[in-house]
Amino acid sequence: MPGLVVFRRRWSVGSDDLVVPGAFLFTTHITWTIILAVILFILKFDKSVHCILLIWSLVVGYLAILLVSIVIEVAVCVVALRGSILDTTPRSSMQYILYIRLAVMIVEAGWLTAGVLWIVYYYTECPIDNAKEVVLAMVVFNSCILLSVVITVWCCYDTAGRSWVKMKQYQRSMRESELKFQYKRSGSTRNWRQRKVLRAYQDSWQNRCQFIFCCSAPSDRNRNSFADIARLLSDFFRDLDVVPSDVVVGLVLLRKFQKIERKAIIEERKNDTYEFLSGVPITPRTQFLSLQENGPDAEMFQTVIHFANFAVKAYGWPVYVMMNKMGICQVCTGLSCYCCLPCRRTNSENVQIVDDNCCRCNYAALEKLTKIGDIEIIYATYHVDVGETPFFVALDYDRKKIVISIRGTLSMKDILTDLNAESETIPLHPPREDWTGHKGMVQAAQYIYEKIEEEQLLQKARARNPEKGTKDFDITIVGHSLGAGTASILGILLRQNHSSLECFCYSPPGGLLSAPAVEYTKEFTISVVVGKDVVPRIGLHQMETLRTDLINAIKRSVDPKWKTITCSIICCGCSEPTSAVEMSSQKTEVSEYMRTKKDARCTGLHPSDSTIALTSHQPLYPPGRIIHVVRDHPKKGQQSFSKKPVYQALWANNTDFDEVLISPVMIQDHMPDKVLEALNKVERTSRPRRLLDLRRRGHSAYELRPAPHDIRL
Repeated sequence: MPGLVVFRRRWSVGSDDLVVPGAFLFTTHITWTIILAVILFILKFDKSVHCILLIWSLVVGYLAILLVSIVIEVAVCVVALRGSILDTTPRSSMQYILYIRLAVMIVEAGWLTAGVLWIVYYYTECPIDNAKEVVLAMVVFNSCILLSVVITVWCCYDTAGRSWVKMKQYQRSMRESELKFQYKRSGSTRNWRQRKVLRAYQDSWQNRCQFIFCCSAPSDRNRNSFADIARLLSDFFRDLDVVPSDVVVGLVLLRKFQKIERKAIIEERKNDTYEFLSGVPITPRTQFLSLQENGPDAEMFQTVIHFANFAVKAYGWPVYVMMNKMGICQVCTGLSCYCCLPCRRTNSENVQIVDDNCCRCNYAALEKLTKIGDIEIIYATYHVDVGETPFFVALDYDRKKIVISIRGTLSMKDILTDLNAESETIPLHPPREDWTGHKGMVQAAQYIYEKIEEEQLLQKARARNPEKGTKDFDITIVGHSLGAGTASILGILLRQNHSSLECFCYSPPGGLLSAPAVEYTKEFTISVVVGKDVVPRIGLHQMETLRTDLINAIKRSVDPKWKTITCSIICCGCSEPTSAVEMSSQKTEVSEYMRTKKDARCTGLHPSDSTIALTSHQPLYPPGRIIHVVRDHPKKGQQSFSKKPVYQALWANNTDFDEVLISPVMIQDHMPDKVLEALNKVERTSRPRRLLDLRRRGHSAYELRPAPHDIRL
């Protein structure tokens, strides 16, 4: 950090990232230098023979190239190790070393080409066996090395690099010309140039999106989505000069600071926080669900688990196979898998299935839902496009519900819907301007709403089995991830005409609804978040907070990037503070970090450049009333000690998920099968065992009351 600028272009690599490739090339070249030196001084070359003279010239020439390369690679490693992540001045000479290395590489490529020509014309006839075999190995191996270098350079190529350099040069020139008469004389020109530069940078992001999603069919909606996403990404990254390795280091440092910060809060005697469970502070106000037998929340929680199965089955065969070891065999022998068992009768004659694959594997996996109760599928669509999400409609006779289950992210088009994260007004009648939501999910909810109306799916569901009372069934909408966000917004749209509607959202996105819309959803929506799941903590506002925290953490680091990453991988290579002086220094560092973090979040300024105001968006929140499933890892010496974590459920506020918690399980906790597994593992007690043990030891202040009755469905 910042990105390396070479050939007047910014690259997606920092000058301190070149330690590893430099060391790798140094090791490779020193090995070949030894091999060629041994061959040159041990074997006898009869230079009177033309082919032997040529091979001797090849070995000598390549040996000279290797020696020069070794010197340059040592220089690359030495320079790359200088300074810290933000202090790039000691590494300012790196670009000139790379220019020299490129020239040597061109010569090396030419020499290897000469080696290839020698092999073509002289290899079989030249009477020097050992040497020509070494030359063949040298040409093949080092050609692969050059190819790997080319691939690495291509991976580090930043399509927006040239536009970024022009934009930075323009911003620098504008800061240097802050004189009134220059504003008057060149104001219009300055605005025109600024728009041109920013437009070029945005276009480069749009080209990048089109390249990544090249398999998406061209359409007006896709083009509009690309433009919206490109504008969003260009605004987000415009003043953020980081490379991928900086993000990795920032996440490592941020996790370290978050852990130390939580530890400092627990040890501070002035606050009432006893413990953190999955990043959640446990205080006297923590409201755990009362799930013991006949508890006030037990029935509601069983309903949450029941409908989680619908949300998981919406993913079709991929997630079913992931959850079952013999899943692929069970799908292939399912009643609907036509191409596997074409002569077998199916149960899908009365089901409308849209855009499933030729084998109907998705529907074969969906039929497994009938094992959990008396459930009938009446409609399933697997059509997917930007803003158009697959879903199915089912009748749950046991609970007398019409269930609409919406699939989460499973395709590149779903990712485009996720990335279209600007806020948009929810289309209500009459309109409510302050009710806004995630744009991509608003579009997906509107698409499903229109599909339900066009196909008259609710009317068909109620008319399916009148003798079983289907005409009086209420509506329940469920979904996971993208499906959860879409389900919540669809619930708002449908509840205008169906006041008894319920909605269950599993792992909903954090940047979903504005505060007034969230308050309304609390009447009919329950959301579930597991552990440190990153998705409920991700929205534009949370991403901006994460951006600020990452740069703030990097700014506070004085160690080189390689040391930070190595310490995160090889724990034994980095020592923890042991002495009183070291521990005091760490506490001071954490206090300073917490102070600067709050200041940076409040001001919205770039932590490394106070003249830059970072982009900001209004916060959006996850919907409804939120059940947070947390893990408690009992420690040795406690009465309920066990190696396996204990899962507990508590009520959380919608504003509790305003910060991304860096953890190895932040992605795993979002997986649909893990959500269902965690819900089934929640301990059916009124309070966590470890906290009950604390109360027995005299911690009477921690009452940890269960949730009050007025917040249940």
